[in-house]
Amino acid sequence: MKSRKIISFLAATLCFLMLAGFVKAADSTAVTDEAASSTSGSADAEAKTSFSLEESINTALLNNVSLKISRQDYENAKVELEEAQFESKRMAEIREGEILKPYYESTSFSFEGAQVKDLAPRLKQANELIAKKELALDEQNLRIEVEEAYFAMLKAQDNLKNAEVQLQRANEQLKNARVSYSQGMITKDSLLSAESAVSSAEAGKVSAQKNLELAKMNLNKLMGRSLTAPLELTTSFAYTPSDIPDVEEMVKSALELRPEVISVRETKEVAELNCKLALKYYAENTFTYRKAKIELEKAVLGVKEAEDQISLAVRSAHYAVAEAAGKLKSAQKIKEAAEEAYRITELRYKSQVATMADVLSAMENLGQAELAYTSAVFDYNVARAKLYNWAGKGLE
Repeated sequence: MKSRKIISFLAATLCFLMLAGFVKAADSTAVTDEAASSTSGSADAEAKTSFSLEESINTALLNNVSLKISRQDYENAKVELEEAQFESKRMAEIREGEILKPYYESTSFSFEGAQVKDLAPRLKQANELIAKKELALDEQNLRIEVEEAYFAMLKAQDNLKNAEVQLQRANEQLKNARVSYSQGMITKDSLLSAESAVSSAEAGKVSAQKNLELAKMNLNKLMGRSLTAPLELTTSFAYTPSDIPDVEEMVKSALELRPEVISVRETKEVAELNCKLALKYYAENTFTYRKAKIELEKAVLGVKEAEDQISLAVRSAHYAVAEAAGKLKSAQKIKEAAEEAYRITELRYKSQVATMADVLSAMENLGQAELAYTSAVFDYNVARAKLYNWAGKGLE
């Protein structure tokens, strides 16, 4: 009999272990499938080599690790809201006598019990909304970050093109200088200056190539790709002037949509509810009510502070766009003037009116003007993107 019990026990244990192994294998498969699903976007991103600005943004939204963490924070806030609603329902049943007396808690009919029943669900509801808005803000900030990195790479590409053109100009002037020197038209120092200009242009090209590689790696990182993955950009880098919406409309939009304002407003509503609940259980001169009232007053001040900060940020960004547009127009005019000055100086040199030093100086001025114009286009596009971000675009 005893041996039969042992055999039965061993058989039951074996069945349990087999079942546990099956469940574990099933769970492992589920986790593996989930992991494969989460990395499939990255694999697709690696295979693709050409990206428009919108494609770069969408790829980042799919693969960015920080954004995945924010999504988990939002899911956790939803779970906490469900938990608070469950506890609230349970407390209501206790207070209404639907749960037997032995299960009563000492605080069920106190202010703390009322907080569990009425305040906690409202607080978690606020937290859930805040987490949702913060997730939307994280997505929007990532869009801006990718857009800025995309423009930075375009800027680096343009700077490399400018560096290559500058090197070509320097080589042409060195060739002219050698001819002039062999004919006794210029001195040795002028020839050395032309050679120095070529060396400087070569160094500038190497620096531009390095900056382009770094900009490419930064954009790849934001998109969740390997740093050295091949990357070609298909969106053009240009100044497209357009009217900017009225600043008051943008401030109004920001105050309605920005999570910073929504968060403090939700906090104020929770504080108001807590203050009302405290007054139902305590007199106005008690510590509990006085502390609840102070928290409400702080929340009211917090709303004003947040609204002022957002309003200031939008107005500052609006000014920044106007300033960037003005600087861009100026840079464009300076670039055109430098191009003309270089053209005329070359003609004067060929007519033996200008020196090689004049040509090299005009060439350097033109190179600097081209770099300044590229930077101005970059600054304008980034400033405009930041303005719309502060105004809440994409948070609707």
